[in-house]
Amino acid sequence: MIGASLGKILNKFMANYPNSIYSPRTKANRSGVIYDSNKQTVIFAEDIQNDDNEIVAIENELGLNPKGSYADVKTRLDALAAKSIFDKFRDLVHWNSIDGFTVTKDADCTASPCDSTLDLYVANVTNRKVGVRSTAHYRKLIASGKPLTIEFLISYFPSPTVSNTVWLYFGSSYYQPPYDDEDVFGFKIVDGEVYANNGKSAGGYHNTITSTGITLPDGAQLTRLRVVFTPGTDCKFYVNDVLKVTHTTDLTAVEDGQLYLLLKTTGDVMKSIYLGRVLIEKEY
Repeated sequence: MIGASLGKILNKFMANYPNSIYSPRTKANRSGVIYDSNKQTVIFAEDIQNDDNEIVAIENELGLNPKGSYADVKTRLDALAAKSIFDKFRDLVHWNSIDGFTVTKDADCTASPCDSTLDLYVANVTNRKVGVRSTAHYRKLIASGKPLTIEFLISYFPSPTVSNTVWLYFGSSYYQPPYDDEDVFGFKIVDGEVYANNGKSAGGYHNTITSTGITLPDGAQLTRLRVVFTPGTDCKFYVNDVLKVTHTTDLTAVEDGQLYLLLKTTGDVMKSIYLGRVLIEKEY
């Protein structure tokens, strides 16, 4: 009797999960009843309350969608267990050195690896530039239908934000900075305003460029700019995990690519930018 009654009570107040987290009603012992842990044949309010607390804690830990996009929780856990670090191509570019990069710089400009950041400095002269390009290509990294993700990190942006242009690109170009309508994709920052750009050379040089609607603040920050390029499908541009722009035109079909990170002045103002690690990930 006690078990059946308890089951009905619990079903009444917790049957809604995972639509919502269990919110138990307050229980109390009858007047004069005092909890005694030695009375093993008696159910006290404290016993039920302990169960309630554990159920609430578990449901909060699991969240309202523990199975995610899978058929059930077991299927999701099995899928996660099958993953390994080798299921995708991954590369982390860390700035303890710029060995393996080709440096382009004008007079009185510097590119300094500072472990956590690459510091680019341009003298206070119009049209001076400095930047780096990965010397070797990432071979066969661009493949039709296989998402390629590149994430750049900005740790410090020039102050004031005007009179400079920044290129954070991946692709293939003979020039530094690359032309926007070459086989490149990534971010172009003009006077602090972040643009999403991708281009292709096949069939004539073309590119699609759109403002993300984001203007960076000057000074220290932690801004992540991520581009997810699925060749033959689209190019998605994110700022701090928020999707800002999607392009479906002028998608390059070249298979190899390099990183390009450059800063250029457009006025007689000294500029410097600190760029954090670069993450690269590709679906096999």
